[in-house]
Amino acid sequence: MSDFHKRRWEIDQARNKKIQELMEEYDKTVYYPAKRVLIEECGRVGHHSGRYHDNVLGCSWFYCAGCGGRYNITGPNGEKSESESKL
Repeated sequence: MSDFHKRRWEIDQARNKKIQELMEEYDKTVYYPAKRVLIEECGRVGHHSGRYHDNVLGCSWFYCAGCGGRYNITGPNGEKSESESKL
């Protein structure tokens, strides 16, 4: 890695760390609770078909095109999860 690449990486990492620190309290108190309510409300009326995801561990799910939550979650042994993503 050239010196420029390393310096750029360090600058970007420092910025990302600062953003995370500044947003941590807001995310806990405002963002995540609001997203949780949105996902729960969307689940009650019915999620909208979105992208399918299959991870390397054998779990799969769909993302809702409306709220962005996960639904139809299947575990590695084919077991269905009744719960949706709650953040």
